[in-house]
Amino acid sequence: MVITDEKPLHRDKLRYIERYANDGNAKCKAILGKLYQIGGYGVDQDFRKARALFAESAKLDPANNIQLGQMAELGEGEPVDYTKARKLYRLAGNTAALSLGRLMEEGKGGPQDLPGALSVYLESTEFCGDDTWRAMSRLRKQGQPLNELQAKRFQLIWLESLVNRQKRLLAVREVFEAVNATGEAKKVTLSYLFKSDSGKPQVTMIQGSGDANVDSWIMKAASRLTMGEWAPLTDSSGELEIRAPIELPLLAAQNLPGMCVSRPCN
Repeated sequence: MVITDEKPLHRDKLRYIERYANDGNAKCKAILGKLYQIGGYGVDQDFRKARALFAESAKLDPANNIQLGQMAELGEGEPVDYTKARKLYRLAGNTAALSLGRLMEEGKGGPQDLPGALSVYLESTEFCGDDTWRAMSRLRKQGQPLNELQAKRFQLIWLESLVNRQKRLLAVREVFEAVNATGEAKKVTLSYLFKSDSGKPQVTMIQGSGDANVDSWIMKAASRLTMGEWAPLTDSSGELEIRAPIELPLLAAQNLPGMCVSRPCN
């Protein structure tokens, strides 16, 4: 955070980092270690000090083992040791998933393990389209299959992302104004029909709200839904239909999307 655009680092900032590093703050220990690792930001490059600080920070926060793993992989102040790097990346957990998976793919520090790398990526994925999801998808395109448990996790993450995208698309002023105009909450059910090779579904309303204006705005919003390049897992038919029941409440004017209390948001 502090070394992206200032070199050398202002002395007051360095003292601040040193103070809290000495007080046992894991993040400040890691940042101070990074300063010694790079050098030129108010301290001279010193791999020994950097490694010691990273080790101290990793005892407080295991995720900081990634810094030690990177030093082992790059051979900074020590011989290159891919086996050690793999071990440290594993200790770092999800933070180092991309680094660990890469070594497993390249067969560094151990045998090449493409299924293992795919597993590391998928277990670390937080949402559809993040960096580990992309790494996992790359291996799938190269022919690496998902086992049954992995397929379930894949589909769960994919569905959660679908729901979140649907919520964002429907949370528009026009939809809620149309609902408010009826004076009552509305319910609809949409159908999303996906093909195995596309993240763009065919959208159909299979149960309307009873109000043509509400239904029209919902369809306009939902028709923009896409999962981009991320198609779902399908059965032998090559299709997947998802039925989505949606409830739209009445909202007070100050709670309509695009409004800050009683005035438009900038």
